[in-house]
Amino acid sequence: NVTDTSTRRTTNKLTAASSHKTKIWKGKELLPKGPAIFSGEFVLEKSQLLDTFVNITRSWSKGYLIVNDILIGRYWPDAGPQYTLYLPGVWLKEGTNTISLVELQSYTPSENGVYLTDKPFIDGPVNPDA
Repeated sequence: NVTDTSTRRTTNKLTAASSHKTKIWKGKELLPKGPAIFSGEFVLEKSQLLDTFVNITRSWSKGYLIVNDILIGRYWPDAGPQYTLYLPGVWLKEGTNTISLVELQSYTPSENGVYLTDKPFIDGPVNPDA
């Protein structure tokens, strides 16, 4: 689960802003103060240092993904067709890994998480056996 470490007030202001005039895009409230940085950590064992995909479809709108101080790429799941970003296993490390998102547009505070998966999601699930 990713938490807002740049300013915890961002989440509180988003909730409070819903009673005022808010701008909505694709069913999500736009960030009231502009871009926000969210970061968190996850722990991996040596056997888990494999190529993976980062799924950012649930609560994020548009921004940049950074893992262990390496820019993985840009995401925009509301526009598609790419819903996961490839993360090479060599960029992961045994122990604590850091993940940061620079969200430019909006997010859903109750679902602010990212998920690691072994399969890409591009315009729908990809069948690796096809």
